[in-house]
Amino acid sequence: MTRGPRIVMLLAGTAAAMVLIASRADGRDWARPADPNAVLQTFHERVETYAALRRRVVRLAETLAPGDQLARFERERYLAAAIRAARCDVQQGAIFTHDVEAWFRQLVADSIGERDGEAFLAELSQGAVVPHGLHPTVNEPYSMTQVFRLPAEVRLGLPLLPAELDYRVAARDLLLWDVAAGIVVDFVPDAFATQTVTE
Repeated sequence: MTRGPRIVMLLAGTAAAMVLIASRADGRDWARPADPNAVLQTFHERVETYAALRRRVVRLAETLAPGDQLARFERERYLAAAIRAARCDVQQGAIFTHDVEAWFRQLVADSIGERDGEAFLAELSQGAVVPHGLHPTVNEPYSMTQVFRLPAEVRLGLPLLPAELDYRVAARDLLLWDVAAGIVVDFVPDAFATQTVTE
């Protein structure tokens, strides 16, 4: 092989490696999942597992401490502590598995439409600076920055949730939020900052 073709092959290999590095900047591949139905089923199964655990915890909390004897704040703290104890070994990714997370990134990109993530966040925060690098802790409240509800038109593009749960945005993350306990159930880090190509 002559020197010319070697150089062409070397440059082509380098370009391919650079594309791979760019698409996996955080070490993961965020391509569209091959079977969205299977991913949706995984998501719903994991959400329902959490909701069932939560219902058990709520029943136990009601037998130990009747609702009429607790202030709302005390009940929220009690419920959060009971959930935390019941899923003490859970970390990010328990519900948003790799495939589910990749799929949600695609759903978020589709749902915010023509806007990129930065423009969407600026609109949501009414121009306030959205900090980088702040991520919640699963099973804990979130107080590092303001937590926003997703606009209705964006929520329509995401899977329905049980009544106990809702979607929230904090910094650049998409949170799965326990409404009554006021804690983070799981989250997609930097869901509104990742460049995602829609089809």
